[in-house]
Amino acid sequence: MNNELKEYKIIEEFAKSGQRIHKVINYYLHSKYDPIREAERFAERYYKKHHLHILFGVGSGYIAESLSKKMSEEEFLIIVEPLKSLIENQLYKNHVLKRTILIEGSKFENFEKLFDSLTNQFSNRVQVICSPNYDKLFPSEYHQILNIVKNLIYVQKVNDNTIKAYSKEWQQNFILNLFYGFDDIPLHTLEHYYDIPVVVASGGPSLTKQIPLLKNVREHVLLIASGSTINTLVNYDIEPDFVVTIDGNFSNYKHFESLKLKKTKVIYSLSHHEKILEKLNQRSFMFVPRVHQSLKSYAEKLLNKEVPDVLGGASVASFALNIAHSISTGPVALIGQDLAYTDNKTHAEHNKNFKKIDETYIKERRMFYTEGYYGDQVLTDYAFLTMKYNFEKLIQTFSQPERIYNCTEGGVKLDGYQQTSFREFCERYVITNKSVTMFDIDSYPHKDIQEWKEFLIRIENEIKLHDKVKRLVEEAVLLLKRNASDTAFEAKILKKLDKIDEQLKPILDEGMMSLIVQPIILDTFNNYLPKENETEKESYQRVFARSKDLYSRIQEAAIDSKSYFMRLKEKIRNKIISMEKEGER
Repeated sequence: MNNELKEYKIIEEFAKSGQRIHKVINYYLHSKYDPIREAERFAERYYKKHHLHILFGVGSGYIAESLSKKMSEEEFLIIVEPLKSLIENQLYKNHVLKRTILIEGSKFENFEKLFDSLTNQFSNRVQVICSPNYDKLFPSEYHQILNIVKNLIYVQKVNDNTIKAYSKEWQQNFILNLFYGFDDIPLHTLEHYYDIPVVVASGGPSLTKQIPLLKNVREHVLLIASGSTINTLVNYDIEPDFVVTIDGNFSNYKHFESLKLKKTKVIYSLSHHEKILEKLNQRSFMFVPRVHQSLKSYAEKLLNKEVPDVLGGASVASFALNIAHSISTGPVALIGQDLAYTDNKTHAEHNKNFKKIDETYIKERRMFYTEGYYGDQVLTDYAFLTMKYNFEKLIQTFSQPERIYNCTEGGVKLDGYQQTSFREFCERYVITNKSVTMFDIDSYPHKDIQEWKEFLIRIENEIKLHDKVKRLVEEAVLLLKRNASDTAFEAKILKKLDKIDEQLKPILDEGMMSLIVQPIILDTFNNYLPKENETEKESYQRVFARSKDLYSRIQEAAIDSKSYFMRLKEKIRNKIISMEKEGER
């Protein structure tokens, strides 16, 4: 908020009904006749059950109080107030602060962080309410709040759709990649191994203009390719030192299936497509994405070794940047990180996803303009916007953010990043008489046959747990069907279901089943929210349908997950047989 707004004079008056009210300039922040009744009408009109409510303007607190009275313990109210003195005034009203948080209207970053933390819980169930005259007094602040809400809801939708679309592929890839991860090298082995400049190449359209300079400095920098970008680089006879791969869908495998890499080493997430390592047939560096703490501990339990986790985001490039910051103490340059349709292109040429866009594609992707690298307006979409947010959050986590430079020279503006041309970066940091000394991957010890046999036992135990989950949820579904009443659960049925849930809980609280089941539980409960003034019969029918859906989906997930573990078991057994034959020679 600007200084002029901070100097607004707040006049205190009393409404005709006797309540204290406030006025700013000539605008009343509440009804000058009966603010209590006005607040009750606001709450009746705008309150929505199971929603996150955002109130722009606290005024004298009456609307916030009325909304707070209607909210359940699961609901939440965020109040954004541009006038600091009114916030301080409300802090003494504890009844206003129930299930509410007051945020100063200029602290957009605080609002964005809080709202972002709640979007997963409320999904797209968000209700924005503007108190009387606040949109007239603070139009730019109000529109900024609306934009943050709109953008983050779209980002959440993109994330949710991705999870739903690729959940089975994610499970399959994670489980089957354990075979490679068992003998591969944990990424943290490379931490601070290098002390030279790093170039992180991404596949945006502007990458091609940096190719000539990149060729000149290639032998004097550490070059990391973000996923599919490797095809553009290889087309120009540039082979990177590392390629980072995280995507689990088949299209990611297609980027690698025809590659013949001589020097490039792979850095992979355990969730990337499992066929990539089978095709490349080389020892690699592995990590897990830092999306869930139990993912790391579960991988460590099965692999019986430390597994590093890497904070990234919606794109492989954000992981590549974090890895670059971690493995070298030198400066890092981002190139090709457009996150926009520069020159009406989707990617750099020779990327397998490259295409030119037209008006139909622009409408399909619901594209819009945003601030560009040069302060201009560039064409982007919500998928790219998600990635932009990830990059801007990521750099805030770095211990030395000043080492990072956005040298893309095009695309969107990344807030928080130093901008400089790639040429200036090279002239300032690249030492042309210094070459890169690579990590000796062959020196890292391999697992012996006894360790492989112990790995096999751990996988067999995991399969047994999956069998137990399948048996328990099948029993639960049968119990639900046996319930004779259509208005309530029978006591004996409930007792047996409780016993099943007690046995399921420790299994579903950790391991692969935990990672699979948590989004199922969240999705199921969001799909079966109670209605307003629900009857006893409606309540029973809703809980019955929710329980049956939940148990059925857990059963399906357990069957799928077990099938992947069976394939993993077979691969490990074949490996052991091969090692035993090798030992006999």
